[in-house]
Amino acid sequence: MGESSQSDSDEDVETSVPEVATNGDVPSGVSGVGRYSQFQRTMLQWSSLHPYNAVHVIRIAGTVDPARFEDRLNHVLATCCLGHLSIDLKRGIFRFQKGNPRSVPVILPAGDDPEDLLSTEMQRQLNEPFSFERNFTPFRFFIRPAGDETYLGISYFHAVADAESITRLLLEIVRACFDESPCPVRDRSLRPSGDSIIRPVSPFATIGQTWAAIARIKTMRNSFRPPKCEITDFHNEFSRYSLDNEQTASLLSTAREWGMTVNDICLAALLIALAPIATERFLKKRPNLSVGCVVNLRNDPGLKTGNYFGLFLGSFTVTHPVPEGTTLKELAAIVRTQTLAIKKQRRYLAAPLEFMASRFIFARIPIEKQCNFYRKSYPLWGSITNMKMDGICKELEVVPIRDYYRAVSAGPAMPLVIALTGINGHLNFGVSHRPTVLPTNEVDGVMETFMNLLTTLTERQ
Repeated sequence: MGESSQSDSDEDVETSVPEVATNGDVPSGVSGVGRYSQFQRTMLQWSSLHPYNAVHVIRIAGTVDPARFEDRLNHVLATCCLGHLSIDLKRGIFRFQKGNPRSVPVILPAGDDPEDLLSTEMQRQLNEPFSFERNFTPFRFFIRPAGDETYLGISYFHAVADAESITRLLLEIVRACFDESPCPVRDRSLRPSGDSIIRPVSPFATIGQTWAAIARIKTMRNSFRPPKCEITDFHNEFSRYSLDNEQTASLLSTAREWGMTVNDICLAALLIALAPIATERFLKKRPNLSVGCVVNLRNDPGLKTGNYFGLFLGSFTVTHPVPEGTTLKELAAIVRTQTLAIKKQRRYLAAPLEFMASRFIFARIPIEKQCNFYRKSYPLWGSITNMKMDGICKELEVVPIRDYYRAVSAGPAMPLVIALTGINGHLNFGVSHRPTVLPTNEVDGVMETFMNLLTTLTERQ
């Protein structure tokens, strides 16, 4: 799950990241104790079945000694009071405590192909659980020296934070690695927030969100279900894809020409790519396909803690039957109509109500039924989580950033997640999936079609 903005300019608005001041005092009311949102509490429930993690990796044009990396990452965690967390699962209360149980990064071997090794480690980290039923550090780190470059990675318990918070934390650690001696934290956003709950701006808004939730559930009832999971196995597999600078520029240009965002086009491309593995939908009473998108809520009027460390996310879905012969431009225009209505009516805020209801039912059924609960009640085939890094990464002045990769667990709610990351004029796609639901060969075919649609836009208008 990942992070889209709500602005609506000609550029890839879904992937913009708000600026945040890095000076000044922490505002009053920001503390290390608070309540998790319905989204976070649902993530905690998912994590009881399988790790619900995310992974970030930064590739920098500089060398970092592993011992210095270990020293400085622990310095930052301790200074920010982010390294020692306890969670009350029943009440959804969290507490960041002072102190920091020392984190020891994994040192990846230098002799292997760095890109293959990176994907392997990202997959391993997605499947490695955090012991969150007791006090724990919600982060793990790894490092891979590669000549004049270094790969620095962080794996995190996703209920703790969204991608923007983790990016700022990782960049702060990179800065600290190049300090002659440990320094105070520069980024004042790196303080644990209070509640991550988005509150309605008025009673009328609550009513509207309730109706939006009911309408979305009703729409989803006409969506074709993903394949049934026959065993209680939520293991993730992971792969990576990229568009180069020229291909990305062409995609951005096409989005502007079509009057939509890159995110709209990607959602449409995903629906078209999934259609061939769901051909039976026209034989059923559920002809539609549905995919989701994660939304960054940090600029929402109901949010009081601004850009501070935590998780501030919502979600929405787009739905269409995708009949054979539908072109990318045609479907993207339909998706655009849906996303504009969602943003105008702020339907992405209806998600917490749905999470609350599904969590209540989910907790009262056996694990055998939990594996297929969401495919029946909320049949999503996949989701896109996206983030544009250039705005936030320009704050790192100590060393050039050459690339940035992300991965997000595919959990009980969906079998496929695409983490789209924009950096230095190109796009990376981190693809995680559950092979017990969507076999790897099918996902490979989906991604081949998806990437082909994005790289041959002018031929498909």
